Amino acid sequence: MGSAPVGGWGEEANLDWVETALRDDELRARFIQAVSSPQVYSAAELAQLQAGLFMEMMVNESDDLKTIKTSSLVDRAVAMVSKDGRESIVQASAEIRAGFMSVVAYMFCAEQGVNQITMEEKNLNAYTVVHHENDHTLVFRYGLKAPSPLQDRDSVFRCIVQKLENGECIISAESTEHDQAPRRAGVVRFYARRLMRFSPVSPTTTRFTSTSTFDLGGSVPRFISKSFVTPAAARSPLDALRYFNQVKPAELFEATDGKELGRLLLLDTDKVRGKTDRLPLEAALSKLVDCSTVLREARSRFPWFAPMLIEVLRNQVKLPSNTLTPLAEFGEEEGKKVGGAFALLQLKKASPTAAVEAWISGNPALGDLARKLPWFEHAMLGISTEMRAQVTYGVKLRAYIGAGVSFGDMASDAYMIRTFYKTSRPGVARSLLAMVLLNLVFQLSLVYLQTNGLKSKDRWRTILVEVLSVVTFVKPGIDAFRVASGQEQRPGSSVDALAEMAFTKTGEVCFEGIPGLVLQLMALMRASEITPSSVVSILISIASTALTATTIFWDVDTNPRSRKRNPEWIGMVPDLGRGSAFFIVFLMSSVQVAAKALATALLAVTNPAWLWYYILGDHGLYQAYQIARRNLIVYTPMPKTASYLASPMVHIMGKIITDYTGCLNFRLPLMLTGAYFSFSSVASQASVFGAVHIYIEHARAPGEGVEKIEGGTLWAGAGALVGTWLVLTLYFVFRVSVPKYRYTLWSWTSGSQMLQRNFLTLENDEAKFKIFTSNVLKWETDIGEEVKAWTAENWARLKEEHPPWFKTEQVPDRFIPVEELEQLGHNRKRRGSAAGSVRESFRAVEGEEGGRDD
Repeated sequence: MGSAPVGGWGEEANLDWVETALRDDELRARFIQAVSSPQVYSAAELAQLQAGLFMEMMVNESDDLKTIKTSSLVDRAVAMVSKDGRESIVQASAEIRAGFMSVVAYMFCAEQGVNQITMEEKNLNAYTVVHHENDHTLVFRYGLKAPSPLQDRDSVFRCIVQKLENGECIISAESTEHDQAPRRAGVVRFYARRLMRFSPVSPTTTRFTSTSTFDLGGSVPRFISKSFVTPAAARSPLDALRYFNQVKPAELFEATDGKELGRLLLLDTDKVRGKTDRLPLEAALSKLVDCSTVLREARSRFPWFAPMLIEVLRNQVKLPSNTLTPLAEFGEEEGKKVGGAFALLQLKKASPTAAVEAWISGNPALGDLARKLPWFEHAMLGISTEMRAQVTYGVKLRAYIGAGVSFGDMASDAYMIRTFYKTSRPGVARSLLAMVLLNLVFQLSLVYLQTNGLKSKDRWRTILVEVLSVVTFVKPGIDAFRVASGQEQRPGSSVDALAEMAFTKTGEVCFEGIPGLVLQLMALMRASEITPSSVVSILISIASTALTATTIFWDVDTNPRSRKRNPEWIGMVPDLGRGSAFFIVFLMSSVQVAAKALATALLAVTNPAWLWYYILGDHGLYQAYQIARRNLIVYTPMPKTASYLASPMVHIMGKIITDYTGCLNFRLPLMLTGAYFSFSSVASQASVFGAVHIYIEHARAPGEGVEKIEGGTLWAGAGALVGTWLVLTLYFVFRVSVPKYRYTLWSWTSGSQMLQRNFLTLENDEAKFKIFTSNVLKWETDIGEEVKAWTAENWARLKEEHPPWFKTEQVPDRFIPVEELEQLGHNRKRRGSAAGSVRESFRAVEGEEGGRDD
């Protein structure tokens, strides 16, 4: 371990947030000396440091550790208790949004009991400094008041501060004996070793890891160590998160801090939120507000803020109670009213972001409040996310519906396969079975792309669970659960939950829903007897396919993050009256599914060759249009050869979904474009009349005892379906949808044009950086030099600021400044295999057409 000074460690300007904890001049001076001056360590001190590092290494490499449930804010919390229950090993870590020196100073003071801010009782722990051995080493006594009938505990620790050559800092504390801290009667001495590691991530973020091993001594039952003491030992990172969130001033509060605040509010009121009596919750929230800088400010400016927050935290479902009362006239009763409306939206909305957006948009005063308190909306998002993480009824309901629809569709298909085999029609049964298997293969391929990059130790267990969810046909429900609960994207996975759900549904529609429906209609037309079960199965297929297409559109168009990222194209669904809007879109899709499937089945039973001629001509015209518009290459970044091979297939899938379901997502420039989407939808309806005419004129009787469908019946059915579709479509476009998005249905803007225009016209850095999440073949020829000039001008600044969206691995080498590329290394590991390429590039697939749910 090196001991050379690290530049900048002695700058006291970084200590603003812990100034109260370091108000003692002697303590402040000693801290600065400990972390910023060269040190000479004795053999005993070096042995202690080495032992702590070895303990940390052993913990990190152990496979016997079990995850401790602390909080989603702590990204790693694991423990192991020996069989005799005497020794425990605990490690926990988190990223603290505070400067490196501030976090080290916080723990340096906390170890000595100087003004540590926590929500725990103050009299449980007691620190007493025993002896200062030198500038970087001190000895202190730590006392623990244990609940009856256990005896109190204490221990004497030698604490050493050490800085490492890589810029990190460690604080090592190990039990020892000292003449000035003798054992006390009636107090059991315990033994422990602790290593705290501080790693600077950015100027404003520090990773903090605490690793501890301890033996409480005496006769402590194993279940006490496992259930109470071990989780308490893993709480240090959470205490640090809480401290810096509380003391951070409002002007420095960012979106991440706001979301963290919301989660902490749920965590710190967990024990009192479910009580019938609201007084304990009021008392707990009052303490939390007193400790938090931003909450104190909100309460002083808006006295109704705390009563509103109490109703939000109680999470009791009530009837809708929005109010148009302006912010200036808001009082306690209005605050309680809007707070009580929050819970119902957790049931109704697909994601935390959508729930919070609907809550704020439904109450104009909350919109004004969000503008005056920029952190407010993010805090509510944190509350919503944490509520859903506790698996509320609404999350379960959405998961059950998703799984039920998928499983019901599969059950009806399975029944029809069995029926076709029993009625001596094995060809139809095998065809339907092949479609089901093709859908399974597609979903298993998505599982591979989603899990192949996972880095966790339980990767194979995750893969097994995902595979089982596919083969048991409940994956759509699991995907819906993840979206509804606001689960974060797993490190190493290809896409987030919303995108994964959309891909799964798309494959289900293309490979099973639509072909299976057409096959069943063909079988029905050739059957000598129409059974109720066959009709019910067809109706289920129509409804499930339409519902899937509707939710694909709905989840993206109503997603607030998608709207913010692409406000010109996403936002067709109005903020008010969304229930009726969803029903209209579902009916539109159902009618289109039925009409187009009927047309396809009629052509197929008349002459299969004619059906193929129509399909090849229709798709050939579409592919020619995309080539002419320079829109053939898909958005997803991948190698040049893979792009040319995969793009036509992706467009074929998009065209199929458009023709059969009218899913409005595919009107966007990166898919069909608005003009061709409308043309294709109208042409699909016209094809119904064409198929009816061809069937009546050229179809033969299907077989002995089976007659053709009467022409009058077909014309009446076709007219009813097409007429209903036309009325519903016009009503949605001109009476339901947001007017400013109507142009998206006839726009000629291509995906390349949109990407290039966004880069050239949008001002913020994040929006410009999104160009690297798209396929370079769509923009490099036209604006490659402009992009290269932008990266050359801004790379150093972005590297220093290090925003979360600035991911250098997404940027091709030729767009990185030469000097920066040398630092990154000329031979950076690029996306090598085709599977790896698709997996990596899918991580940004929603960039312009479908944002991620935050």
